[in-house]
Amino acid sequence: MGVVPRREAVRGARHAVAALMSRWGIGDEVRFRVELIVSELLTNAVQHASPGPGGEIGLYLASDGGGVFVEVEDGGSTEASLFASFAVGAVGDGESEHGRGLLLVEELGRGRWGWRRLGNGHRVVWAYVSLVESRGAR
Repeated sequence: MGVVPRREAVRGARHAVAALMSRWGIGDEVRFRVELIVSELLTNAVQHASPGPGGEIGLYLASDGGGVFVEVEDGGSTEASLFASFAVGAVGDGESEHGRGLLLVEELGRGRWGWRRLGNGHRVVWAYVSLVESRGAR
């Protein structure tokens, strides 16, 4: 789905994601975690990136029966350092202006997230939320 790169569009996308997961029969806990991940990734894309394909931010969800996969594609930005600094642990010290949303994605996805740069310069950030781990302890 395409999301208009405006803050107010994030809420609508989150509601659409919740409705889709309800149709898939995804439980409340996983649905809540995925909704938060979608909010964080879309908000980051709205704040820090240029629009992706068609002037929108791309949002893709899939369920493989074992979990829910989320992918957000934007047009990329000059702020790749936001991700690079997270990867080396430079954010999350409580003092950083950016990066706390990615810490939330890290926690909600139980460490299953990442990003990659596409050949066209666009950036894709992804996260995977397992259904099994949500039912018990980590």
